[in-house]
Amino acid sequence: MMIISITVLVICIVLILSYTILKCPFSYPYFIHRFDVSGKRKPHIEDFLDMFLISGGFTKIQSHQKVIEQWKSDCYQRIEKSILKKYRRKQYEQVLNDRAAFKFYFIRSQTRYRQKNYVKTAYKVKVQDGCFVYDFNYMKDRYDQLADIGFECTLRKYHSKNQRKLATRELRQKIMKRDNYTCQLCGKYMPDEVGLQVDHIIPVAKGGKTVQSNLRVLCSKCNGSKSDKVPI
Repeated sequence: MMIISITVLVICIVLILSYTILKCPFSYPYFIHRFDVSGKRKPHIEDFLDMFLISGGFTKIQSHQKVIEQWKSDCYQRIEKSILKKYRRKQYEQVLNDRAAFKFYFIRSQTRYRQKNYVKTAYKVKVQDGCFVYDFNYMKDRYDQLADIGFECTLRKYHSKNQRKLATRELRQKIMKRDNYTCQLCGKYMPDEVGLQVDHIIPVAKGGKTVQSNLRVLCSKCNGSKSDKVPI
C-alpha cells in the first residue's frame, strides 16, 4: 500500500511539474474600453469610437500600443532564453492577436428584481450588449480622418447626406452665443434672437458641412441676400 501511495504521489508531482513547465506563459495585453449605451436605441459603434478619439482617447491608444510593443520584446527575450524555444515560440504565436488588440464593449444598465418574503426589490445590473475589435492601424486611420476635419464632429455626421438635419437647436444656440448674437456681415446685434439665423458659410448645396467652423450668425436680411453663394 505504501509503495502504491508513493507511486501515486510521484505521478501527481510529475503531472504538476509538467503542467507548470508546459503551460503557456504568455497573455496578450488587450486594450479594453466600455461604452454605456443605456437608453440608446441602435447605437453606432463608429460614433462612440469617434467621440472617444475626439475627447483624447487616441493618446490612450498610442500609449497602449507601446505597451503591446514592449510586451512583444519581452516575449522574444523570454523565448530566446528558454530551453523549449520552438515550443514557446508556437505558444507565443497562438496568443498573438494584433488584429483584435483594441476591444470595445457596449454595456447596458438593466433593472432586475429579487423577491424575499413576498417583497420585490429592484436592483441594477450591467450587461454586455456588443463587442467590437480593431487593430492599431484602423484606430490611427480613423483618428487621421477626424484630424482632417478638425475633430468637429463624427465621421458619420460629417459624411451625412442630410446636413441640414444636423443643425440641432443645441448647435444653433451654441453658434449664436459664440457670435454674440451679432450678424457677421452687417454687425447688427440681436440679443432677443428675433430675425437671427444660423447660416452655412459654404452652402449645403455646394458641399458645405454642418460643423462649427462652417456656421455663423446672420440677420434675416443678410442671409436672404447671400442666398447660396459661396463667400470669397
